[in-house]
Amino acid sequence: MSGYAFWAGAISLFLAAVAMVVAVVAIASGNLELSVPGGTTLTSAAVQAVLVVWAITFVAAAAVFVRIAVNRLTVRRALRRQGPKGMIFITVDTVREMAGMLLREELGLHRFRVHIRPMGEGLALHVSLYLPPGEEVPALAERLQSLLAQEVSAKTGLEVPEVRMVVVGTGRPRRPR
Repeated sequence: MSGYAFWAGAISLFLAAVAMVVAVVAIASGNLELSVPGGTTLTSAAVQAVLVVWAITFVAAAAVFVRIAVNRLTVRRALRRQGPKGMIFITVDTVREMAGMLLREELGLHRFRVHIRPMGEGLALHVSLYLPPGEEVPALAERLQSLLAQEVSAKTGLEVPEVRMVVVGTGRPRRPR
């Protein structure tokens, strides 16, 4: 089943949940009369409770459908690499997390953004960051470009022909606690 079918299912379930909530409100306000064939009498509170349970169930099912659709979209956007026994899919989020860990752990950076763009058989990294105190832009950029290109390439097997660095501001020294 395609991701679009899961999106359509999620929307349908959310709409059903909204209809249940509208019915509960209509019953509570007295705008909707209850009549059950066969003469069985139901209290409006019982019908409202059933409708609320159905609405919650529909919302939960819609959330499952949304999660499946998002996962399918993530895999569809994944970077592909041929492995010895089949295709290997590496999600953009995985590469972003790898780059983020390198920036935090190896260089002590905390304010940055990493964007990934497929580029031919590999990927390009675009890093926006704040210049740490005491660092010089050319030296930091060269060090980051080299480290990110080598480490991401080694961990993913994908070429990293471009690492673009954008310094968006200067960082302030941390205050001692």
